[in-house]
Amino acid sequence: MPANKNSLNQKIGKIIWRCPSNIAIVKYWGKKEGQIPSNSSLSMTLSHSFTEIELDFNDRKTTSGIELDYFFENKKNAEFENRVRKYLDEQSGFFPVLNRYAVRMNSRNSFPHSAGIASSASAFGAVALSLLDASFIVNNQLLDDSFFRQSSELARKGSGSACRSMYSGFVLWGKNEFMQGSSNEFAVPVLSVHDNFKRLHNAILIVDNSPKKISSSIGHSLMDQNVYAKSRFAQANERTSQLIKVLANGDFEEFIKIAESEALTLHAMMMTSENYYLLMKPGTLSAINKITTFRKETGIPVCFTLDAGPNVHLLYPEADKNKVEYFIKNDMKDNIGAVIFDKIGMGPQKIK
Repeated sequence: MPANKNSLNQKIGKIIWRCPSNIAIVKYWGKKEGQIPSNSSLSMTLSHSFTEIELDFNDRKTTSGIELDYFFENKKNAEFENRVRKYLDEQSGFFPVLNRYAVRMNSRNSFPHSAGIASSASAFGAVALSLLDASFIVNNQLLDDSFFRQSSELARKGSGSACRSMYSGFVLWGKNEFMQGSSNEFAVPVLSVHDNFKRLHNAILIVDNSPKKISSSIGHSLMDQNVYAKSRFAQANERTSQLIKVLANGDFEEFIKIAESEALTLHAMMMTSENYYLLMKPGTLSAINKITTFRKETGIPVCFTLDAGPNVHLLYPEADKNKVEYFIKNDMKDNIGAVIFDKIGMGPQKIK
């Protein structure tokens, strides 16, 4: 039943959700129709790298269709608005609030564009959280345990990796025999985590901040014809199972092996696609060599991982924070233009 004319501010008002990005340890690369992953993946939710979306609801001017205005940092963003509008058109049945109100979205990122941080993941996560929250309100539903699972499933349809941003710590997406309740349609938190991994830090080393020359969506599609795809998907599923065990038993050495091999395998898949491409830069390789040398010389369990770009994510324990960050600021200064210091995070947060 439609809301009363003056009930808008009383029932909804302004909604603000903050959704973190995440960095995959076991990579998701390749998908099926409906944003279903070709392999399971496992990520770490970040703390300081997030998208915050503010939603305002106004009276509709038309009787049909979605009325949306999308702004990024108070400036009209037509490109991403079109992407969000397409997503909302496809998912409008899950967001009944869209049938009642015109929506104004204003988003901001805590991190710079092209920083090697998955902005689509945090953005679509924030969109799903805020609109589902508003829909719960207009339907007089209380937020319950199913809210984040539903948010995860809906966010996945906008950006696959967004589904992993709905929980704190380590998060699994994809059906896995070692994780009860795991699914290809939504992510689930990994609850059995050793103290060794509960306070991990992540320094994002910005090697190159220019836009990627190929989108992740195109990169995923190239796996359809990659001759190594079948064995890669099997490998990723096996590594996900291994990593679930490692997170529980605290084996840092095995964690490092999985993380670094996965990073290089991701880029190997790009380089072995029929229309191959290379996203690593000379600075990426130099940074990797310095990181592995630093680990051998000091015994500090640091490791690297990569996203679909040239920038390097350096993972390290909180106990070694000062030594690692001294190494970054002094030994890495010739390889990177900037660094973003982050750490394992607590998941989404409702601001208002």
